[in-house]
Amino acid sequence: MDKPAKRIVMIVGPTAVGKSDLGVYLAQQLHGEVINGDAYQIYRHMDIGTAKITPEEMQGVPHHLLDIADPTVAYSVAKFKKAATAMIDTVADRQQLPILVGGTGFYLNSLRLNLPLGGKAPPTAIRQRWQVALATNGQSWLWQQLAQRDPDAAQQIAPANTRRVIRALEVGELTGRRFSDQPQPEPLFSTLVIGLTTDRAVLYDRINARVDAMMQAGLLAEVEQLLKTVPADAQAMQAIGYKELVPYLHSQAELANCVALIKQHSRHFAKRQLTYFRNQMPTHWFDLVAHPEDKNAIVTLVQHWLKQR
Repeated sequence: MDKPAKRIVMIVGPTAVGKSDLGVYLAQQLHGEVINGDAYQIYRHMDIGTAKITPEEMQGVPHHLLDIADPTVAYSVAKFKKAATAMIDTVADRQQLPILVGGTGFYLNSLRLNLPLGGKAPPTAIRQRWQVALATNGQSWLWQQLAQRDPDAAQQIAPANTRRVIRALEVGELTGRRFSDQPQPEPLFSTLVIGLTTDRAVLYDRINARVDAMMQAGLLAEVEQLLKTVPADAQAMQAIGYKELVPYLHSQAELANCVALIKQHSRHFAKRQLTYFRNQMPTHWFDLVAHPEDKNAIVTLVQHWLKQR
């Protein structure tokens, strides 16, 4: 199979490791434009808590898919994939390099692999049965069920990716055919994945400091303003940094405890992000916190990859 003609670069990794800065740098060095790959930065009026890049930080580099949805509207991976695909085509047609930057792994992987989305959902009873089995027996047991029924699919799906394991089991039940025998979509783009990380203790310190900086920058006021028009149970308000402050604004919790929860949830999310990217995406890892000079090595890596046929 020939490689797709259009090429994209993805910059992934946990929160607070410098993905936005690297996106701008690569765009400047490689004639690129940045496309947002964060599930919450698509929302308008959610700037501080999502660490949305500012116009000044963009340094003149075009950024796309930021502020494209109202916080009252539910967004989905299918909507993202459609919008990102169209924007990649637009950027590539301008002879610029599309650079996806974000930490929402499933959004980015759906684009990288051209996953089929938005189709008819499997019967709820099947899904619920496997979810109950997962809760009762654990992810290792669940993966073993797939390995017994479809060894080829099990080889391609990590045990930790329980959502996809369940999906493979569902497909087998629904169609009577193994998941690995189903027609698989071919990628629309050739993708190079750059991952940023750093020492775990350093990362957690950076996350804690970022949350403190967000509070000083007015995060509480941002959440309070949102709640005037956006229901507390809206999808947008489930973002880390927003949902934790709602109890304080409703006089149900102390502010210090809410801030501590933001930090805790952010650290846990960073850990999940790293697990996902390490298990689900072929990633070239760099630590720009400890070695900022490696930016040049990343540029060289991308240049060599772009020259490949």
